[in-house]
Amino acid sequence: MAKELDTLLAGVRRLLTEVFDRLEKVSDDVIGRRRAALADHGSFRVPDLAGIKPTLIEQASEQQAADGFGFLVAAGVLPDRDRHIEWWQRGSTGFVQLRLNLDPTSVDVYEYFEMEWFAAGRDHGRRAVHGPYVDYFGADRYIFTFALPVVDEIFLGVAGADLQVRGFEPRLLAALRETTHDAVLVGPERRVIAANTSRWLVGSRLPETPRAGTGEFVAVGDVGLDSDWVLALAARE
Repeated sequence: MAKELDTLLAGVRRLLTEVFDRLEKVSDDVIGRRRAALADHGSFRVPDLAGIKPTLIEQASEQQAADGFGFLVAAGVLPDRDRHIEWWQRGSTGFVQLRLNLDPTSVDVYEYFEMEWFAAGRDHGRRAVHGPYVDYFGADRYIFTFALPVVDEIFLGVAGADLQVRGFEPRLLAALRETTHDAVLVGPERRVIAANTSRWLVGSRLPETPRAGTGEFVAVGDVGLDSDWVLALAARE
């Protein structure tokens, strides 16, 4: 039982690590460009940050199910703009730059400073996996958002990736098939993320967080990697 659970957890962790490793490359590019700009002309500005475009498109292109990759700037980092996003999103003919209303005085402002996944990096220095959810600001896509804090002496912002559920869920499901038990992957709000059986419907919410020996579950493990995901096994019906 323990071996089966460990095998499934390892498979899910590999998928999450793959995304975070790509975000680390975005982080490295941001930090490198900031250091170079400060050394060259004493400030880090929007045109300096815009140079990360090739890295964003490369990582998004190579990441299966990626809808887009980007970087969201922390307050006070860019002297020429307090709020700024460099984000490239997959379109029908390639990648296009996502442009959102960042005017804090506007009623439809995209206030990313208040997003849970941004606050996780800013306030706690931790990564985050958010979703699945419908991203109304991103053209009603059903996505997971992965976020990685970018720090170089100070908090610079968050490197992020949106993965479409329709592309990422099959990979999660494949990782859950290596077991003789029914397996379900559950998010922090007890919502089913993936399951290897129709016993639990994706998107539905369990009455309580799975615990080993409680109810139908015989083994439960934390996925970790700051995902707040739980993987639970139950005897097959």
